[in-house]
Amino acid sequence: MPEIKNWHSNGKLLLTGEYLVLEGTKALAFPVNKGQSLKVQEEETKGLPILNWTAWKTDGLWFQAQFRLPGLTVIQTSDADLATNLQKLLSECQKMAPDFLDGSQSFKAETKLEFNSEFGFGSSSTLVSNLAYWSEIDPFTLQQTVLGGSGYDIACARSKGPLFYQLMNKMPVVDKVELNFTFSENIYFVYLGHKQRTSESIEVFKQRAHFDNQQLQQISDISIAISKCNKLDEFEKLLEEHEAVLSSILEITPVKRRLFSDHRGVVKSLGAWGGDFVLMTSTLTETEFKLYLNKIGFDTFFTWEKLILK
Repeated sequence: MPEIKNWHSNGKLLLTGEYLVLEGTKALAFPVNKGQSLKVQEEETKGLPILNWTAWKTDGLWFQAQFRLPGLTVIQTSDADLATNLQKLLSECQKMAPDFLDGSQSFKAETKLEFNSEFGFGSSSTLVSNLAYWSEIDPFTLQQTVLGGSGYDIACARSKGPLFYQLMNKMPVVDKVELNFTFSENIYFVYLGHKQRTSESIEVFKQRAHFDNQQLQQISDISIAISKCNKLDEFEKLLEEHEAVLSSILEITPVKRRLFSDHRGVVKSLGAWGGDFVLMTSTLTETEFKLYLNKIGFDTFFTWEKLILK
């Protein structure tokens, strides 16, 4: 029987340290219980070796491509842009692992994304992590080469629970975190309706942001304090403090004032400001909270229990 291998990587959410994690602040991040899988099967080689690639999204087929090995020439594809991006990613894997897809064997690869690709949970980072598993290379090195960013998403991809993430001397330091959120039923994650491109947000941050070491340390201290919270009001106070620091650095109005000014709980941006998800606290029941969101034009949200991997 042909050998079949399977890998899975988790999606991610960044609670604290957005943008500043690039500068060395300590960030608190969560893997989510939805991710992306990769199944690889050896195929009989008839003539020249090839790689058959099929990618699935939650609503059906994403794209297909066929590559000649080992040069990764695209033979045919349903989406030229996606095939080119995948070609570049596979090529980087080959550079780091010369035996990877060396033309000695044909393969069939299939990916399945478990979350909406517009959510910003990490469709790219989960793929990078899975390809690093397959090619047996360091995922952080691959991520830096092809995606850039801090790498916290790669840490989440391979973590079984919440974590602290920090760059020290440009090297990732990952520490597991045990949370005692007795108020988790008061935490909701709300989708704002459009995906924010991290690379573009980082460029804007680099051009506009002004910050000092005291602010970096302040965010690190908030991250640590949040991890020790066991009361909702304390959690909310720390989130508000975090929003105020980032608002002053980014010179952007906090999302609560822009979109949820009448909300009685806290609203905090997650990851890149302006898109993807926000965290909202509320003492409303899930049904009541859904009705509130629907009235102001939002319809997609998750509870803590239904999203965060613990």
